[in-house]
Amino acid sequence: MMHQIYDKLLKEIIKNVPPKFLKILTGYETGKFLDIQLSSVQMRQPDLLVDVLDGNIVHIEIQSTNDKNITPRMYEYSALILKQYNILPLQTLLYIGDKPINTTNRLLGRDVNYSYRIRDMKEINCYELLDSEVPDDFILAILCQTDDIDGVIKTIVGRLSGLSPEDAKDYCFKLLGLSNLKKMYNKVKKEVENMPITFDIRESEMFLDGKQEGLLEGERKGLLEGIEMALEIKYGSKGLELMELVKNIDNIEKLNQLKVIIKKSDTVDEVKASLIGMVK
Repeated sequence: MMHQIYDKLLKEIIKNVPPKFLKILTGYETGKFLDIQLSSVQMRQPDLLVDVLDGNIVHIEIQSTNDKNITPRMYEYSALILKQYNILPLQTLLYIGDKPINTTNRLLGRDVNYSYRIRDMKEINCYELLDSEVPDDFILAILCQTDDIDGVIKTIVGRLSGLSPEDAKDYCFKLLGLSNLKKMYNKVKKEVENMPITFDIRESEMFLDGKQEGLLEGERKGLLEGIEMALEIKYGSKGLELMELVKNIDNIEKLNQLKVIIKKSDTVDEVKASLIGMVK
């Protein structure tokens, strides 16, 4: 479940629509984050949808591993976004994994020629992001390509020192979280401790040392209990039979989606079909 913590952190940063990063990925500099779920047989929630305010919608999906099912899933998202907004989205897969990416980005069939863009975070020049005045942009530079990571860290921390104490604290915690993705936490921590602001850096370590994972597990347990109650109230013993499938889901977002599915469903078979799709 630890990868969910970092996925959630990265989504939180990109949802602020950092202009330089958005331009690197999509060619657009401005936009408005769209927080929606897409209706199908099972509820789908894309990582990031951005209305770029010129009649186009950008869809960014974040991937930390090589997933053989990602291209069919991107194709499905494309169709669902078209159905909801009557616009074919501009799609980018943002890869943040350490291993080389080997995902195909194309589907070819007799009447289908579908593709989307792939951007590997490691191949983005960090100095493009450091040029930005927006903290959500320049803290992402720590994940990008550089021959001088120590210099990049010093630059980022120096820029954060110029923010208000509260904003500096918030972005330092985000930076520390991102740094752990690249196993640079101790380097960043050393620079942060020299900043001319006062805060307890142990708060960030709680986020990284597994306690946050415990919090996520507690949230998951509460969701499972709520789902079990909803299934029993709505579908009785037939609903409870689905709990063995439900317990195989360790993703918090999927469990939240399942709550919505149960609420909107008309039959237990409809819920079961969605569950099977989630646990594949």
